[in-house]
Amino acid sequence: MSRLQTFVPPRPDAALMQFLVPVNRWLNLHGVPLLRDLPLLGRLPGFSGVADIREWHLPPEHEARLRQALSPRNVSFIGPNHPEFFTDWMIDKELSARYAPQLASWATHTVVNGMGAAMQRFWLRNNLIAQIPGAASQAAKQHSVEWALQGHGVLLHPEGAVGWHADWLAPLFPGIAELALGAHARLQAMGLQQLPPVHIVPVVWKLRFLHDETRAIRRELLWTAARLRLEVSPDADLPQQLFQLLSGVLEREAAQCAVSLPLRHEQSYFDRQQRLQQQLALRLDQLAGAEHASLSAGRRWSRVLRESRSESQRQEMKPLLASWERLQRLAPAAYSQPLLAQEHVAECIKRVRNDYCKGRLRDTLNAFFPRPAGPRALYMRVVEPIDIGHWLREQSDCSATALVVQMRSSMQRELDALLEGLHQREPYWTLANPLISRA
Repeated sequence: MSRLQTFVPPRPDAALMQFLVPVNRWLNLHGVPLLRDLPLLGRLPGFSGVADIREWHLPPEHEARLRQALSPRNVSFIGPNHPEFFTDWMIDKELSARYAPQLASWATHTVVNGMGAAMQRFWLRNNLIAQIPGAASQAAKQHSVEWALQGHGVLLHPEGAVGWHADWLAPLFPGIAELALGAHARLQAMGLQQLPPVHIVPVVWKLRFLHDETRAIRRELLWTAARLRLEVSPDADLPQQLFQLLSGVLEREAAQCAVSLPLRHEQSYFDRQQRLQQQLALRLDQLAGAEHASLSAGRRWSRVLRESRSESQRQEMKPLLASWERLQRLAPAAYSQPLLAQEHVAECIKRVRNDYCKGRLRDTLNAFFPRPAGPRALYMRVVEPIDIGHWLREQSDCSATALVVQMRSSMQRELDALLEGLHQREPYWTLANPLISRA
């Protein structure tokens, strides 16, 4: 079996992780005061942080809740939301440095195992658990339960892959619930008189620009449009430019999949997007047949594609599924309100760049180290932890699916309250939403 598909237990190196804490804070988070605000030079890594997070706001009561949940006397699984790539791990590492130095974190196997033997050793020494698809994931789950039972804590992002939508949580995968339920069952099997609490600790965080970054966001949008050879009017306002960029991408997807769409003025962006998704789903269903009917649509098509022995079937399904998955990342529920924030436009541009700009060095650097349009403040909230023992006694449906549904609901409520509070302090939703009305 290849290194990519082989689970190797992490070998945490406390000295290395402690050494990297100030490096992470300087290089990746906040940079160097004064120097980070210099024209031109201030945008270079080492002057400003790559993620450019200048402020960290965690209310004392939420900090106390997190410290209590991460006590070595507890068995804790931390589940943050997942709106950004790279920034996610930087925030995770800072959270670990402050509250749980031996915290283990899940990461995709293409990062942990896919960057060569030397980098694999580096990631394992940083206590990263490789998320390997298929049967090999059982070893990672077993290790996670064992590590959490030692009181160290395990962090994983229940939304799965980054969606680049900070204000809306995608449906959660059941992995974090399966780990917590498995840990509770393991403790019960030990026959202890008093079981230590098993907790799922949901965490939500939001990044907001410290200043009006319209000019920088517009500059990145126009660069992205030029890179993709899409027409965007340089004189239009920012919401209209976003509409033109996303519409151009949508129409290109439709053309590549031989699907006709209504014109821009005939339907809203999301109505046109839905039409394209429906057509792709019909064709994927026809190609996939009745195999794995119990799985959800996306997982079923992925399984059929992965297991197919027909080259023609794979060649037909692969581009259709890739297009459908890209469209899924721009969820109407994430942008259903009549007004948007500048942060929404910025994240949409990042999503487009990540999905469609490929092949050049600048594209690769953006994919691994996406830079924000300007300095930001981080606002973190810790949702009331879910005590698995109490939850099992109170629920009629004790499945992992029911558990993550409750978890997602509580996280979205906390995030909505956070956004409303930020809006009351300084207007957040200020831009007309061009995606829900006709052009």
